[in-house]
Amino acid sequence: MNEIAKQIFEKIEKADSIVIFGHKSPDGDCVGSVMGMKYALSDYFPKKHIYAVGTHPEYLGRDIDKSDEVSDEVIASSLALLVDLSDLKRVEDQRINMAKEIVCVDHHVPDKDEYEFLVYREVDAPSATYILAKLLFERYGHICAKASKYLFLGLVTDTGRFQFDCEQDTLEIGGKLISNGVDYKALYRELYRQNSKDLRYRAFIYNHFAFSGLVTYCCVSKKEYEALGLEQNEASGKVNLLSLLDDHPIWAFFTEQNDGTIRVELRSDGRYNMQKVAKQFNGGGHIPASGCTLSSFDRVKDVLEALNKAELIA
Repeated sequence: MNEIAKQIFEKIEKADSIVIFGHKSPDGDCVGSVMGMKYALSDYFPKKHIYAVGTHPEYLGRDIDKSDEVSDEVIASSLALLVDLSDLKRVEDQRINMAKEIVCVDHHVPDKDEYEFLVYREVDAPSATYILAKLLFERYGHICAKASKYLFLGLVTDTGRFQFDCEQDTLEIGGKLISNGVDYKALYRELYRQNSKDLRYRAFIYNHFAFSGLVTYCCVSKKEYEALGLEQNEASGKVNLLSLLDDHPIWAFFTEQNDGTIRVELRSDGRYNMQKVAKQFNGGGHIPASGCTLSSFDRVKDVLEALNKAELIA
């Protein structure tokens, strides 16, 4: 095991209380990482106090367990395990800054060279859940069924149902998780489940996209998605509805949030570097998939300009 990963697990094994944190606007990989680690560590260490904090988007299905309500006092006396990000400003529950100590497992390109806490990172990994599952199998030899379900959820959503990453190692980890008792058919039924709100929102997006050079994009205001009966988290995360439209290699989605800021999701066909574009706007992520936040829709034109100048890498 990598030395940093080994040190992180040694800290986990010594801690009596652990609180697991994820990022703002959580997706399947974030929720899968947080909940997967909660159930895995609870299985390995039944006498420890293991807590998971954060919200869960409705689109992940009805079979997602609620996270825990944790007091300030518990966090202050606990080890914080940060998963699927390493930027403290983007942590959903900012009480992470109260924790006794922080350790982190991430797969995003780092936003700086050094961190004040231990970070184990694999930027080429398809998901944070992939890294966590691999480390858990390596250190403990097995993963319980409930943890496997959440780790598989994160793997399958961050790879786009294995469309964006179908490497042998990725599929092998997925297969090992399924062999632990994951009901992948039930999971897929929930992920593909639609309702009338979803369909009307898709229709809205398909009627309001536009092109800008290499880019297909869509902007959605809070007023527009609320008129369709959606909330912030339901309206975000739809960028791949615009993928490869008329062979445009880049697609972007801009969604107004409750605080008036604009959530930006950037994707490419793998030939253009989205991470460098996102970084120009204080965001980050991966080469083909990144994101950032804008102060208003007035900055959309700047993002589109930067996307049309994105680094061609293949």
